[in-house]
Amino acid sequence: MLDLRAERQAMVRGFLANVTPELLAEPRPIPWSPSHEQPVLKCLHVIFDEEWEHLRFATRDLDAQE
Repeated sequence: MLDLRAERQAMVRGFLANVTPELLAEPRPIPWSPSHEQPVLKCLHVIFDEEWEHLRFATRDLDAQE
């Protein structure tokens, strides 16, 4: 069984395989402030930034162990 992170990565990959410029421009409510909206592209930037930081810290921690 896949762990939650792997499942979420698969979801993003599936989304990116079919995304269109029109969909990227569509507004979506912000979870912590539903009365405000951001385009889907901005939401993806948040996901990519989080993934990048996760990789950066994981790599740093592995380097520290060696």
